[in-house]
Amino acid sequence: MTTSTRSQLTVSEVANRAGVSANAVRYYERYRIITAERTAGNARRFTIDAICRIRLAVAAQRVGLSLAESAEILAEIPPMSADLEKWTRAGQRLIDAGQARIAKLTSVVDEYRTLAFIRG
Repeated sequence: MTTSTRSQLTVSEVANRAGVSANAVRYYERYRIITAERTAGNARRFTIDAICRIRLAVAAQRVGLSLAESAEILAEIPPMSADLEKWTRAGQRLIDAGQARIAKLTSVVDEYRTLAFIRG
């Protein structure tokens, strides 16, 4: 099966299923989180994995990663990959980033508790 025969989802279908707006789908496409093929009428069509890719990017933003960092993580997962290990590694990177953010915030809060930031 060629990629074009699998690229069947419209912008609005991806948006609805990923829980984002149609504008967000286009935004994620600009940042290479997802890619689309064009129909003869120049309409975008996406493969089903666009939904997972957007969800991963949204989760990455929630832990403080940039879209460029999300795109880097997702670049390691080929289109339409069923390789659970690759998706698991991507998820682990989000967990690691979240834990690093928590540690950094904990350190800052601890500093505030001691008022060390006032003393210089």
